[in-house]
Amino acid sequence: MDPRSFIDFIAPYAMNSMRQSGILASVTIAQAALESGWGNFAAGNNLFGIKGEGQVRDTQEYIDGRWITIKDGFRVYDSKEDSIRDHAQFLLRNARYAAVIGERDYRQASTALQQAGYATDPLYAQKLIRIIESWQLYQYDELVWRGNGYVLSEQDANRIIGFLSAAWHVANDDKARDEFHRLANELRKASGQPEQ
Repeated sequence: MDPRSFIDFIAPYAMNSMRQSGILASVTIAQAALESGWGNFAAGNNLFGIKGEGQVRDTQEYIDGRWITIKDGFRVYDSKEDSIRDHAQFLLRNARYAAVIGERDYRQASTALQQAGYATDPLYAQKLIRIIESWQLYQYDELVWRGNGYVLSEQDANRIIGFLSAAWHVANDDKARDEFHRLANELRKASGQPEQ
């Protein structure tokens, strides 16, 4: 997957996760991008390299000043969305990541992840920050903050989308149809669903 498509796919889920967990969407997206090679190396839908049972694969670890390859177990998920949910739960359950939860500065949150030992890479925080800034991922944090805490439920969004769909089908004007489609996608984003 190319980076833009990956971001467009994952951003609604990361924003929804931020609303529920307090973990910045920008950091979630950057971690998923870095750990999975923009989704291209997410065996078992594991976007975050979370270790556990389900599959064994080679991984690079930075130990004693050098990179080595080791075999380790990694969790497996039914979907990438499940991986994002588990990532939030993993950070919330482990007290060592407390400085990440609720942090509003992506630089501080990235540094806290590295300091807590999320990855052995000594440049981990710098890499996350570079991804966030290169792709302006902080905009997704700002979208959540601007929402003033109101989260549109998926069920309510889909009800409204149903009305928009009915209007789209009877509209004779292409501009109106484009606007109905745009509004439906805005509702999908606001409720943590991917665009269509």
